[in-house]
Order: sequence, then C-alpha cells, then structure tokens
Amino acid sequence: MILLIDAGNSRVKIAWLAPGESRRSAPPLVLEHAELPGLAARLDFTPRRILGSNVAGGAVRDALERACRAAWDLPVRWHDTRDGHDRLLNGYRQPARLGADRWLGLLGLLQHVEDEPAWRAGAPCILASFGTATTIDTLAWRTQAGGGRRPAFIGGLILPGAALMARSLSQGTADLPLARGGPVDFPTDTDAAIASGIAAAQAGALLRQRRLAAEACSGARPLLFVSGGDWPRVQAELRAALTRTDPDAAPPRRLDSPVLDGLASLARPPAGAGPAAEPAEDR
Repeated sequence: MILLIDAGNSRVKIAWLAPGESRRSAPPLVLEHAELPGLAARLDFTPRRILGSNVAGGAVRDALERACRAAWDLPVRWHDTRDGHDRLLNGYRQPARLGADRWLGLLGLLQHVEDEPAWRAGAPCILASFGTATTIDTLAWRTQAGGGRRPAFIGGLILPGAALMARSLSQGTADLPLARGGPVDFPTDTDAAIASGIAAAQAGALLRQRRLAAEACSGARPLLFVSGGDWPRVQAELRAALTRTDPDAAPPRRLDSPVLDGLASLARPPAGAGPAAEPAEDR
C-alpha cells in the first residue's frame, strides 16, 4: 500500500493506493491535528511508501513524520510545486510560491478530466476549493512552440474562506454577530445579510473566473469542480447564480480531496514511462 497524506490548515486527510492501482477508491480518513500520534492505530495495513502534502506548518509536519517513523520506520516524501511538471505546466510567475495544496489539487483535477471529451476538445477546467481560504484555479490547454499542446495552470484567485469572512466581521466590529444560516435574496435581518453577502462574494468570484476562462478559451464553457468543507455554505448561492447566468450549464462536480488525487497521480509513472522507482530519500 502507498499511504497518501494531505495536511491542511484545519485537519489532515489520509488515503491509500492498493498495489497496481492508479486511483484511490475509498473516501479519505479525516483526522484532527491532535489525533496524528494515533495515525497507525486507525489503519489496518502497513504502507511501503508514504507521500504527503503539507500546508499546516512545521509542527504538523513534524508530528506526521514522528508518527510514521515510530509506526513503520518510513520517511514521508513531501511533494510540492517541484513535482509533476511532466504532467502539467505551471504558469505562476514564481512557481515555487504556489501553494503545494493548490498545485497538487490541480494535478488531481487533471486526473479526473483527462478523459473528458469537453476537456479534450479545448474547454477549460476550474477547481474552486472552499476551505480556510478559498482558491479558484483554472486549467487550460496551451500550444507549444513545436505545435503540440499541453495542459497548463493559467492562474487563479485566493480570497478568505466563508467561515473566515464571518469570523472577521464578528471579531473586527463591535456589533456584528458571527452569522449562521444560508443566503436569501433580500435579507431582512443582520445574520441573513452577512450570510448572504459572504455566499454572494464566494459565488461571484467563481463566476468571474468562469467568464474569464471562457473568454480565454474561444468561448468554450468551462467545467466546474468544487471541494472543501465550506462548499455547503456556498452551494445554494452558486447554483442559483449559475442557473440565472447560464441555464444550460452543468452543475459543479464535487471532489472529496483533489490533493490526495494529485498525490495518487504522482505515485504512478507518467504515460510512456517505466515502473515508478522507489525514492532514495524524502524531501
């Protein structure tokens, strides 16, 4: 088994690949940061390799490395924007500044769309991740100097996540509450006004990128994918707004953990390559 670890700001997701598999099949196991020392007890197998992504800081990374060393005497091979360039072009101005979770999530998205007829025909793909921060990133085909084409990350947005927006209003003002509830068209109380404003901001950012992606790709309708724990706070608003702007648009498809899918894609050799070599050391 290959163990896959996605260490995020709020929690850690765990998945695995069975021998010979190129895609994970089971839903991820979700752990709080405080539960990491007991990671091995939650699994019924001994991994032979461990691949990870970490955006949660050094303390979480150290806790995971200690747990894996203590249980299996294995290092964690941490992946980031240095990996996967044989699969996807990185259009970031400073590629190393792109977060590991965003990059690996896009590699995971690519795994999901690689056989989609619309993608193969030139439609862009957008991944919106609604977590502590919201990120909205776009993939599109880019023609190369030799005449061929390759998939590329062409850019994206970062904005505060829905929960973070709500907390900032509550903590940064004297009288506004920590709003709960869903959006409504014409709010008539403060909680609904805040919840509706936050959902509108999140959905509006995604619709902006959808429009720009279509313009950049000869009018092709983008494929939308979403992930993250705050997606339920945005879902109703986005679906309503999307129906108003494009009644024939397909609804967004939810991915439970595109970062883990990206790690899974790195566990397999690229097309045309031989078997994946065992890593000499972690990094």
